Amino acid sequence: MEKGFINFYDHVRGYGFIRRECGRDVFFKHDDFFDFESSVDVCKGIFVNFEVIKADKGLRAVNIRIV
Repeated sequence: MEKGFINFYDHVRGYGFIRRECGRDVFFKHDDFFDFESSVDVCKGIFVNFEVIKADKGLRAVNIRIV
């Protein structure tokens, strides 16, 4: 699991970017949260744990958990 914080989130489109402790920002969608219900509380600055996978268009955060 990696650690980081939400650097950007578009509530209308349901996607954003996580600033990692090391490395480039990672894309995510609201349904990439481990507990989909917690994605309702997503906003810039909250800290999260997550896994990174290779997706079609680059790296993507999945199994995101708010800490």
